[in-house]
Parts: sequence; C-alpha cells; structure tokens
Amino acid sequence: MTKPTGYRSAKLTVGCKEPNKDHDSVINTTQILVLGAGIGGCIAALALAPFYSVVLVDLHSVPKDRVGECLAPAAGRILHKLRLSQLLHQGHLVSHGLLSYWGSETPKVVDQLVNPDGHGWHLDRQLFEQQLRDVAQMRGVSCFWPAAFIQSKQQAEGWCVELQHESQRTEVHCQLVIDATGRHSRFARSLAISRHNLDQQLSVWLTAEVKVRKHISVLSSAAMGWWYSAPLPKLPFAAKNMSQSDGSEGQARLFALQIQPGQLDKSLSQSSHCFLKAAAEAPGLGTLVQQIVPGTEQLHELVAANSSKLSVGCGTGWFAIGDAAMSFDPLSSQGIFNAMATAMQLADLLIEHGLHHHSTVALYQAQLDSIWQHYLQHRKHFYALVG
Repeated sequence: MTKPTGYRSAKLTVGCKEPNKDHDSVINTTQILVLGAGIGGCIAALALAPFYSVVLVDLHSVPKDRVGECLAPAAGRILHKLRLSQLLHQGHLVSHGLLSYWGSETPKVVDQLVNPDGHGWHLDRQLFEQQLRDVAQMRGVSCFWPAAFIQSKQQAEGWCVELQHESQRTEVHCQLVIDATGRHSRFARSLAISRHNLDQQLSVWLTAEVKVRKHISVLSSAAMGWWYSAPLPKLPFAAKNMSQSDGSEGQARLFALQIQPGQLDKSLSQSSHCFLKAAAEAPGLGTLVQQIVPGTEQLHELVAANSSKLSVGCGTGWFAIGDAAMSFDPLSSQGIFNAMATAMQLADLLIEHGLHHHSTVALYQAQLDSIWQHYLQHRKHFYALVG
C-alpha cells in the first residue's frame, strides 16, 4: 500500500521537545493526536501508525476497572486486519449466545452457529484496553498518560492542543485531532458542538459470583424496563482473595436493569436485596439469582445507558469516533464494535485520501449518519415488540 500525501516517518517522543518559556510547558509536534486511549482510540492509533506519526493521550495512567460488554463476532475481522486476534486468546470468555425473554415468557435461543463471523466474546474490559495500549506502544505509537485535555486553538496548519500532566502543561501541535473521549466528547464539546439525547435511560447494575458456569447471556423485558445478565471473566473491583471465574467452580456474572429515570424506584439502586428481589421476578433470571454465592454481590453506581449523538461528528481537522460521536442503547450490544468500526472507517479514509482531502469530512459524516439511521430503525423495531 502506498503512503498517502503528507506522510512523515518521524515518531514523536512526548516531553522531549523544546520548552516554552512563556508558559512553562513542553511543545511537541505530530500529525495526528488521538484523545482517549479506550478501545476506539487505540484501534484508530494502531490503524494509522504505519502511515502517520500518532500521539495517543488518555486521562488515566491505567485503564479503569469496569464491566465490558459482549464483543460482536464481526469485531473479529477488525482484530484480524490489525493482527490483534491473539489478544482474545487469554483472559476473555467466548460468548455462546443469548437466551431471550423479550416480550415473552417463553425463551428464544439466539446463538452464533449460523453467524459467518463465528462467536463473540465477553471481555475483561480493563485487560483488553491494557492489551491494546501495550501493542500500541510496541508498534511505535507515542503514548502520553495521565494527561488531561485543557483546551485547543485552531491554527493555519492544524491545532495547538494544551494538555495537563500533573503540574506540567504540554502543547501538542498537530494537523488532525481524533476525539475518542467517550460520551463526554471532550474535544467536540470544547468546540461548542451540541449533543442530542434521544432518551435518558440509566443502568442499575450488580455483579456477583454464581455457583453455575454458563457462557450464555439472558435478556428479559419487564414493565419498568428490561433486564440483562451475562457472564464475566472476573468480578470488577473485587478483592484479590475473592473467587474469580477462571479459578473456581463458580462464575462471575453481571445483572443489569435498564430503566428510564421516571420509572426508577430508588431502592433498586441503593439496596442489593431490593435489586435482586426485583431481578428474580424477571423471566429467566430467577434461577440465576438463587445461585448467587452469598456475600459476593456488589451493587454499583448508576451509569448512563441512553442513546445520544453529536449534532455533527466531524469538522475541519477533527473527527469523533465511537461513543464520542454517538452512543447506543445496551440492547444493541454494539457499543464496543461501533467504536472499533468507526475508528477503522475513519482510518481507511485518512489512509486513502490523506489528512487534508476536501471530501473526507463529508464522507465520514455520511457514514456516521448511515450508522445512526440503521441503529434507530433496529431500536424502534425491537422496542415495538414489547409495546
């Protein structure tokens, strides 16, 4: 593959450029700055690094310990293309499919037997993000963390982006910025780009160890919202001496309720007992709740689980990917895949056309619009099934 116009082979070593005496900061130069070293940000950096100088920045020195989601089988294509398939061989669980009680008390098995991409995975999210960071560093991406985005200024040749690392300010001069900061859309929002919320859905979630090992998820609709349970590679935030999925006869498992704020009984988000009592009444979850190992249940804080998108997902010299561009209802199970897919779609455009082609912004926005419209159609269809 030929390298696009504007290619420069020099790699950046962050923090080793000339000091700025006026601001007690360090000035660095690169072609592409990726803000956010989550899954989407890492995929973008890895795809672009063979063709451009890339700096990858994140607010956290190590990935946060949090519950991931099922990685769609189609993600395997992206991992294969980037020579990353081996990352899933250890520390993650194979997904055997879904047992659906969506709009019915009679279960329907949704398996991956006829999927041409094979099975999906239940990720150890923290491990997967760390794996991607490690590969990015090994492949020459200049990585800088912890560093907080402060502000940016657009200039004739790109951007001057100011970052804060502990007590030191760093200026990164770049031609293009990729916003991979998740639902916060930190870079896009700093440009006064608005974000539209389609709904206000929240997720109340609990993790626990259960006495049985089942690599299948359960989906169950309810009058107040809908329930979901899935196996986990390990219990998040767990004490080191607590049993884990890969080392005991039991299994770590997630139980989650997706609900609109007006429907939420506060006791469900404050009491494990109340939460599990409600979960046990949902079709398909009663037996799992009964199998919970006493003392392992942990109720976590409320998190946003709504559908939302930026009014525009890109502009001159900047692009948003993944949740920074648009976030999906967990019902879709497409959040992580969308981060990976939009990162690859953007990378393909930049590799093919270069960093400054006049049509890239319009082409990428059209791709985002198409993804969003297809998502809305599927979302409408599935919620119509339960009234």
